[in-house]
Amino acid sequence: MPHVGTDEYSHPVDLLTALRLPGSANLVAEVAHSVAGLALSRTTSPLTTAFLDRTLEEHEQSVVDGHPLHPCCRNRTGFSALDHLAYGPEHRPVVALRLHPAKEHVVFGDWPDELRDGSGILLPVHPWQADRLGVSSAGTLDASPLMALRTLSAGDWHVKTTLSAQITSAVRDISGNSIATATTVSDFLAGVVEGIELQPNLASAAVLANGEPDRALGVILRDKPVPRANETLLPLAALTARPVDGGPAPIRALGDPVEWLREFTELTVPPLMTLLARGVALEAHEQNLLVGLVGGRPSRVIYRDLADIRVSPRADLPERLHASQEALRAKTFATFFSTAMTGLVAALDAPDEDLWRTVAKAVPDTPDRPALLRDPLPAKPLTLMRLDPATKAWAYLPNPFSR
Repeated sequence: MPHVGTDEYSHPVDLLTALRLPGSANLVAEVAHSVAGLALSRTTSPLTTAFLDRTLEEHEQSVVDGHPLHPCCRNRTGFSALDHLAYGPEHRPVVALRLHPAKEHVVFGDWPDELRDGSGILLPVHPWQADRLGVSSAGTLDASPLMALRTLSAGDWHVKTTLSAQITSAVRDISGNSIATATTVSDFLAGVVEGIELQPNLASAAVLANGEPDRALGVILRDKPVPRANETLLPLAALTARPVDGGPAPIRALGDPVEWLREFTELTVPPLMTLLARGVALEAHEQNLLVGLVGGRPSRVIYRDLADIRVSPRADLPERLHASQEALRAKTFATFFSTAMTGLVAALDAPDEDLWRTVAKAVPDTPDRPALLRDPLPAKPLTLMRLDPATKAWAYLPNPFSR
């Protein structure tokens, strides 16, 4: 158990309180909510479907414990216990999205005819959001919540809704800029990404308030990924997630760990490093990477949630996405190597040295290769960021390639 002085603490809130960290009041409240949410999530019943026979939605909902590194992994500030049960993906509910008849609206991309109503559109609104805003409804659209909670699977689409609740670190609404550029960013990536498939943004829309997109009433529609023959589609996080009934991570049942990791890294590392050399960084963590498995072996990788990419400055993309090469490198290294790859290595049943050596062999000869294999790896200081939301600095971890 953690110690402060001679006292032991079994609850993280008691430990945080005893530490008396400056500015920790909000963090203490968020951790308390997270602990309660995590305890509730672990009351869900285990999935009975065989691992490789599960649908994408079932795999999304199998990640019971939430964010693997965040101190507030199950924090949903503003949610009651009933809200967790009604909307949390780990509880596998059917969520009836409210179809709001939006007369004053803006649309970008190919908005589906099924979500039109004469000259207006039917904007899918999360029921938690609709109840708080008091918006009208002209019907509902049944959907299954995915890992991100506010993104749901409905028919042929994945629907990213606004949800003005704080999930882990941020309030999950959609800025007007993101609404306006969702399809532009998607089209740009389609022209530069090679080796990794994309889940494209089909369309975006929002209610207009004072002539501007309302960040509390916006939606991004994505095409739903379709499994190929004999393929299982799942988020990378589902491979390393702790089963609710205990036992090892599912990835341990998929064969030789070194060979599995070799196949996965050959699909992911060269494209990500090549893209970085071209001035584009993806937010390639365990939630944003979908893996296609055939017979349990990696066959393809799909990248989704395009809003958080960063690029070297260019006129055809919004300034909020622009970053220096150093910042692009930090994003790629922190999200994929420090987070996703470290989680895989920890879950696989093989010596770490053998696994990191396998990863290193897949790193192409790009300008960023020496830094990846030699320098400390950046990581988000998630606890410090909750103590001081203005924190912009990176934490740095010992480089696993140079051990």
